Amino acid sequence: MDNRSLSEISDGNGFSRRGFLKGAAGLGLAAGAGGLLDLGFFYDDASAAPDPGITTIPLPATTAPEQLHLQWGSDPARSVTVSWAAPGTIAQPAPKLFYSKAPISEENPGRVIGLPPPAPLDVTRPRPPAAAISFTDGLSGFTTYHYHVQLTDLELDTTYHYQVTDGGATPSFVGSSFTTAPVGRARYRFTSYGDMGTPTSSSTVNVTGFDWVEGNDTCVFEVDAVETPGDGRGAPLFHLLNGDLCYGNLDPANTPSVWRDFGVNVARSAANRPWMPTIGNHENEFGISDRAGRPFPGPIAKAGAAGSYWNGPYGDGHYLSRFTLPDNGVRNHDGNRLQGNFYKFQVGTVLFVALDNDDVIYQQNDNAGPGAGNTYRSGASIPAGLLVDSREYTGGFEYNPDDNSLVPAAHHGNVQLTWLEQTLAEGRRDPSVEMIVVFMHQPALGGTPDLGIRQTWAPLFDRYTVDLVLQGHAHLYERCYPVRGYDPDAGTVTTAFNGYEVGDPFDTRRPTTVTTQPAMVDGTPAWNTAEGTVYLVLGGGGASSSLPYSFDPADGERDSLIITNYNGETNAVEDAPWSAGRDAGDAHGYAVFDVDPGEHHGETTITFSWFPIPTVADGQIIELPTTPLETHIFGRRVPVVRSGEPHGKERGNKPRRHLVG
Repeated sequence: MDNRSLSEISDGNGFSRRGFLKGAAGLGLAAGAGGLLDLGFFYDDASAAPDPGITTIPLPATTAPEQLHLQWGSDPARSVTVSWAAPGTIAQPAPKLFYSKAPISEENPGRVIGLPPPAPLDVTRPRPPAAAISFTDGLSGFTTYHYHVQLTDLELDTTYHYQVTDGGATPSFVGSSFTTAPVGRARYRFTSYGDMGTPTSSSTVNVTGFDWVEGNDTCVFEVDAVETPGDGRGAPLFHLLNGDLCYGNLDPANTPSVWRDFGVNVARSAANRPWMPTIGNHENEFGISDRAGRPFPGPIAKAGAAGSYWNGPYGDGHYLSRFTLPDNGVRNHDGNRLQGNFYKFQVGTVLFVALDNDDVIYQQNDNAGPGAGNTYRSGASIPAGLLVDSREYTGGFEYNPDDNSLVPAAHHGNVQLTWLEQTLAEGRRDPSVEMIVVFMHQPALGGTPDLGIRQTWAPLFDRYTVDLVLQGHAHLYERCYPVRGYDPDAGTVTTAFNGYEVGDPFDTRRPTTVTTQPAMVDGTPAWNTAEGTVYLVLGGGGASSSLPYSFDPADGERDSLIITNYNGETNAVEDAPWSAGRDAGDAHGYAVFDVDPGEHHGETTITFSWFPIPTVADGQIIELPTTPLETHIFGRRVPVVRSGEPHGKERGNKPRRHLVG
């Protein structure tokens, strides 16, 4: 199915502006016209234009709801959050949500929830069940408006219909339907990828009329693929989005407009099923706040020079304004609540854990993007060479030489790492949890791994036998063999640093490959994830390709540069015996996961397929491929086929030399 089919036709399942409230005058609403994502309604009729650079383009002065998207609440069987936005800088007059188990109509308006007047983003307090949030972008100076209703006490595995309105004098509305999660031993599917970007001005899904730095039309088909996966077996229950959503930080003068093009594109799916995101480095943006998100009290032009150059809390103000994600209950050392920065939820027999890698990675030089040295519409001047440094924003680490790891510091210790260990430990004690899936942005294995993740989270993934780790950041696909423990001194220094010379052995904390030989289950390769964690890089969501892979010119085998230093440099290289599956032809694609709980405790398996998508030229229409590149089964009772004695040493053995984080 091409993107025209999802963009221009209503099939009765996608969200629509037609038919929800016929004769709706009695409800103070007006029915709109159009089918699934009526682009004629959304499109601003702007002439296609290249990226405007540091010139800020205006936002609309209209209020019709758009960018509709869903998120799971703390219990996906009982709670779903409905979110939407106004197109530009004008708040909606009287926003409301209607929802019911039957289609919304004049005869059945369902339950009605009115939202309060908008208030600025405030992460120091719990988010109320119905919230209207305003956020002022630090560089453009534009204030945008975002609306969230957390629906609770829903019935499990039940379809609900809903619609939202701006409540204007001539009101507009938009709506769709969703299905709550099942509980217990239930089958379902989910999809995943990261690193999307925004449609180009050649696409009808682009509403601003401009091309942004990471503009691409592949991301249009990535959304189509979630709704109509190539295997023909139906849409997923939910989607995992592994960071780097729209790359708004790369267009610092127009970040709100970039987010708008992203939101309208993904709404074609996210209005129908929860899209659960994680924070990537490109969600970190320049602004005029301090690191905790407090606005600079003096002249805006001096904010950056005074150290206030984050765009809201930790640079993530747009992200935190636009999503209401499950509350982790964690308060940071600076007084902020960290709802949405990292979180967990459970569907059936699988626990899902979302993490924010920016807290632990060494690659801080990739944050914030261009824009330093310029002055923007708001009057903010960003000093040249400035970087948004997010490492240890939830607290510090102490180095453990016993296993080259980092643990929470005794004073102001890292609260995300503490929360992660508690979450994984509780998951493994919970008899209802049979598999654990972590999703995050930067990779620990695959692509170009970051040593910071290997030193902080990888020891916990080993200790609590995490089954799958889904990653992005590298704009390609890579599957790894099951790994457990690590190989000391597996790296070699390529650039002198920190007292190391070129050619020195270096401990990259390379994970140890458990086996390279799968079992076979009904003709499909299968891997035991109790014996070893499988890492997948799924960064093919549309952004520009990271191909080719790195290979050792001496023997032609896969090797991998490792980010080992705080400035984000790749100062070491390691052989990559962990690399199992790659696609040298297509950087882009999407992952489909089918969860089968079996009949008895412990029998849960997850069948994974990677479907490649060819890079789409601007304005091109393609057919989505129907054949996966590869399919594998993961489970904790799959037979283990040993490919020889595991090389290296298990966790706890001392390597000879370490990088102190």
